[in-house]
Amino acid sequence: MSLLYLIPSLPMLSLDAAPGITPAKFIEACREQLSAGDAALAEALLYGRPAVHPFAAALQDKETILRNAVARARARLSGTDAARWTRPAEGCDGQIETEVEDAFLESDPLAREKALDKVRWLIADDLQGPDPLSVKVVFAYAVKLALITRWTGFSAEQGRQTFEALTRVPLTL
Repeated sequence: MSLLYLIPSLPMLSLDAAPGITPAKFIEACREQLSAGDAALAEALLYGRPAVHPFAAALQDKETILRNAVARARARLSGTDAARWTRPAEGCDGQIETEVEDAFLESDPLAREKALDKVRWLIADDLQGPDPLSVKVVFAYAVKLALITRWTGFSAEQGRQTFEALTRVPLTL
């Protein structure tokens, strides 16, 4: 296991740019340099699969806090009660709540979704902790790479096709 090699070899990531590494190459590097359990967790985080690990549990709790905040924001906009849509969370996080409120100031749904993913990016930063050579850095990297991969998979043409398919439903009264 060589975090000293793996972490510096990973290209910098930005939510606004294509990644300098493919998910497959990242997983390959993790398998070569990490223990089997840590590599498996990195892969699970990258592909959004469930995992039993303290980092994954903390990430899931933060995601629940974020989704609860989103549910409350949407309920506020529609004038309904969010209780039906919220789930129990272990902790609370005022920063996530504030960032979600700021995201909902965006009138453009795509910009709002990007702002919510920026909150997820901040969550990954927070969970990796201050040690730059911790395996948590690799786990946070997997989360960030998943976010970027999602955004690079979007295209205007794909969006138009999806919109057309959804709006072709005949309306009968």
